[in-house]
Amino acid sequence: MNTSSVNDLRLPTLSELGTDLLTTTPRQRWLSLPAGGEIDVAREMTRTTLNIVLATMLPGSSVGDPARLERAIADYLESTSWVMALTILGAPRWVPYPGMRKAARGRDFLKQFVADLTNEIPYSEVPRNDLLSLLIRANDPQTGRLMSETDVRDNILTFVMAGHETTALALTWTFYLLSLHPEIEERVRSEIATSTGGTPVRGEHIESLRYTQQVIQEAMRLYPPAPLIVREARRVLRLGTENIGPGTLVYVPVYAVHRHEGLWDRPDLFDPDRFAPEAVKARDQYIYLPFGAGPHICIGMSFALMEATARLAVLLASLRLHLRPGYIPRPKLRVTLRPAGGMPMRLVLYGRLQHPSYGARPTCNGPEYTERNG
Repeated sequence: MNTSSVNDLRLPTLSELGTDLLTTTPRQRWLSLPAGGEIDVAREMTRTTLNIVLATMLPGSSVGDPARLERAIADYLESTSWVMALTILGAPRWVPYPGMRKAARGRDFLKQFVADLTNEIPYSEVPRNDLLSLLIRANDPQTGRLMSETDVRDNILTFVMAGHETTALALTWTFYLLSLHPEIEERVRSEIATSTGGTPVRGEHIESLRYTQQVIQEAMRLYPPAPLIVREARRVLRLGTENIGPGTLVYVPVYAVHRHEGLWDRPDLFDPDRFAPEAVKARDQYIYLPFGAGPHICIGMSFALMEATARLAVLLASLRLHLRPGYIPRPKLRVTLRPAGGMPMRLVLYGRLQHPSYGARPTCNGPEYTERNG
């Protein structure tokens, strides 16, 4: 496939996207909840970012049954650790593993979901820069052959899965960390108020929300949405004391790199100032890899950070989220780094009396809590 064609994909700005898509959900739904209402932030962020990804990459499409789609994604991802382990061991593809049938059903549903999406988007003779149009026009630079319908749909599925999951998890872990660090949350809230002047968040405000972006970047350092990256060696290379042959799969442990004491000062500490411009310039660019690096870096990186910043600003402007008292989320690696059991949080809406339980700080023995507050 001619990858330069896909790299021509122009993601819209927030101004073009429209603030309605950012503010209608979940903010309006949350504002209608009673004081003390509890939500699963992980699920809410997944639904919201999926809608945005579809609206930007596949204009004219719709989610349909979001709950069924979430189950399919979860079922498909749940068994990936087994697939990766068996691949490392060189086991044949037919070797059974726990959750194999459920994963297959999830995969089949997702493929049909993408097929339905591509069929419902109206055909246009006018060239467009959305993902579907670019994939249909993409060709192999050696043979000139266009992509098959199956290849187009598989690529769309990859884009949709990766595009919404990264942003949703980045926001989920950000809300979690902010609930443990109210002084940082207040700094973010102050920046939002200064940038917007008390008006609703718009696309033109995002560039000035520098500290808010730093908070999200630091959350992705502590909890990278993609904690493990796999690359295939193209040629013979030496890595430390090891000789790596062509075709060898190399696993890059992003989570470990992001918390390595030899690379970061007090790596378990939640400190958004690590991403101040001068601090970023002073360190090696390859010790921070939430979107990968090099020629295969995620092409949606800038849009994902922009969307996450806008979403965070919109929500924090009118509400606060507190982790359920006593709840400690457990990171779970299934291609992405999800909180096992979700992220149950309680709402504090501005203009309402504070619920008694909101005043209590959550009990957490995680390093990012004890290091900062111990």
